[in-house]
Amino acid sequence: MVTRELRALLWFFASLAFAAGVLLYLLSGNTAHTFSWTIKPALTAAFLGGAYWAAFVLFAWSARQELWVRARPFVLPVTVIAVLLLAATLIHLDKIHKHSVFGWFWIVAYIIVPPLLGFVLWRQHRAPPAPEPPRVPLLPALRALLAGEGLVLMGVGISLFAAPDTADSLWPWKLTPLTARVTAAFLVGFGVAAFQAVWENDIDRLAGSAYAFATLGLLELIALLRYPHELDGSGARGVIYVVFAALVLLTGIAGSALSRRAVPHRT
Repeated sequence: MVTRELRALLWFFASLAFAAGVLLYLLSGNTAHTFSWTIKPALTAAFLGGAYWAAFVLFAWSARQELWVRARPFVLPVTVIAVLLLAATLIHLDKIHKHSVFGWFWIVAYIIVPPLLGFVLWRQHRAPPAPEPPRVPLLPALRALLAGEGLVLMGVGISLFAAPDTADSLWPWKLTPLTARVTAAFLVGFGVAAFQAVWENDIDRLAGSAYAFATLGLLELIALLRYPHELDGSGARGVIYVVFAALVLLTGIAGSALSRRAVPHRT
């Protein structure tokens, strides 16, 4: 069963992710005054805000689960994102607004998140085990689609983090070295979530990630509608981005629908 400590931490993480989404997605053009560093163009801020709101969905869904086996899929992608965001912060510490409470909150938050998560997970693993419900395997087509999306997300994410200058050839709008690495952290994290869903091969355990994927795809498409003029003019990369975001949305919708159909048949 999910421990009280882990449930409380998940709700805490959910509140932070929701607040970050508000600052980035709704106030995309005002990050110089209302975020931890100045993000330009505004489309980048909106992209990151959508990623945080997708993470909020995953945290909130996981916090509502009784069984650890259903909440567990959040662990690996969230740990990867947190560690990569901390690394990006330390590499580009000069860009963080250290004159602002937003900047210091960002620095402190990502320093304490990994050890805090590690401690709470240690406590979770000491809890008495509960019987696992039977698995309902993913449809082969959905599993293959997740594997393909995971490859793309991780491939682009690793490239952006290791060599931010590759953004000029990989990304459909301008990224700074800091925003390239922060974007990469979320891409790699969601790629890990996709691969984990393939590995777990259980539609019920996929549910939280499916809701997060649907949220991510939808919000990133809306962000493009808000800031279409900020694409860098490369039609091919823009089209590929739109198609991929739509695929992520459809994958999330399909996974969500299948999980809702599967749960009533659990025994």
